[in-house]
Amino acid sequence: MKYLFIILALSPFFAQAQSTAAPTVAISYNFLLLDDPSLSEAKYVYRPGQSAAFTKLYYPEMKKYSETFIKYVEQMRSVKNYIGPLGTGTPTSLGDLDFKTAIKKTKNGELEKIGNLYFDPAVFEATASFDGKKIIDKTNGVHIEDDELISGPDTVYRENLQSGEMEQEILMFEDDVYKKMCGAGFIEEWNFDKNKGGFEKEVKYLSVSEAVFDQQNGDYRGLKPIFAFKAGQFNRRNIGELRLIREDIEYNVLFNRDFNFALEGGEMDGMVLTSDAGGYIEPSARYQFLISIVDAINTGQLKVYDYDGLKFKESKAKALTRDDFFKRLNRTDTVYLEDIYSGKMVQTEVKMKTELSDVIGIRFFEDWYMDYANMSIYKRVKGIVLLTEKKDLMTGLARGAAPVNNTYIKLNPRL
Repeated sequence: MKYLFIILALSPFFAQAQSTAAPTVAISYNFLLLDDPSLSEAKYVYRPGQSAAFTKLYYPEMKKYSETFIKYVEQMRSVKNYIGPLGTGTPTSLGDLDFKTAIKKTKNGELEKIGNLYFDPAVFEATASFDGKKIIDKTNGVHIEDDELISGPDTVYRENLQSGEMEQEILMFEDDVYKKMCGAGFIEEWNFDKNKGGFEKEVKYLSVSEAVFDQQNGDYRGLKPIFAFKAGQFNRRNIGELRLIREDIEYNVLFNRDFNFALEGGEMDGMVLTSDAGGYIEPSARYQFLISIVDAINTGQLKVYDYDGLKFKESKAKALTRDDFFKRLNRTDTVYLEDIYSGKMVQTEVKMKTELSDVIGIRFFEDWYMDYANMSIYKRVKGIVLLTEKKDLMTGLARGAAPVNNTYIKLNPRL
């Protein structure tokens, strides 16, 4: 593998890149984030191209997050809820549309461009209205009255004790709205400013979801969206303790997947979204984005620290030099190879160099703030860790995501 992270060898390229606008990318992801006692047995299983949050939001924090949606609907009386039968919109590119459709949608302004991707929110548009007493979304069968969420009707299967057969039964569900909401979803545009060392996320859409369980065996199946609204402009005056949802939220967003794969498996039975993050960034934009971040390390704009995922704390982490960062990209790994003479599998040390394509995602360390009036959220990114895929030594199958070189990259967005 070629050592694509040796930035010094690419100095002419970066000299030219500095004069261009900061790269931006768009990404969409949805994951289990809010705490729900019924999900205590739901375990995260790694799948290539999908990830999950490590930090839960507990009841008081969850209430801050969830009530924003209700307050906004009550304030505006009627708002667009971008949830349809298949959940929130999936990112697309013009190349995925036929000529006639692409021309029609672009002329009519039906496609919304976010970063380098396009969204068609009209397909998922419904209306959530408040009549002074309750919130109703007729399209999705959602009602909120006196902090009670009624989501239904839903169909369950119960055993007929006389016949022994499973029969359909239609039920209406009622529950505390803040406890019912347990998933968070985002459509964002990422911008990295290498001159300021800032990684900013502009949240375009945000959503909340409820957990869905198998009708027959009760197993957790994923998340079903309840509300998804277009976020307003966050007022920076809301960055303070009063609007703080949670400090030090930590989660992975994995994006190294081809586009066709990104469109598959997002829905279960046409209604349920997986609880894992499933983002997609086109390769050209992804590589430009990563190169810009690593170049900021090379020029000394960003500071790096030794990262231990089990007990990491930025204030106590050991500072590393630029050279430390790049040396760590050359790693020695132990794999099992077949001995051609004995036919047995033996441990062998292999020296490996990191390529840009090895970076499959980013682990974020953030503080979250809520702006109730504009129904928007601000994620203050404090640091990131670049991730690669961890594979089983014996089988070579992907087992999870791990830091590229055990390095934490500190970021300082200017407020």
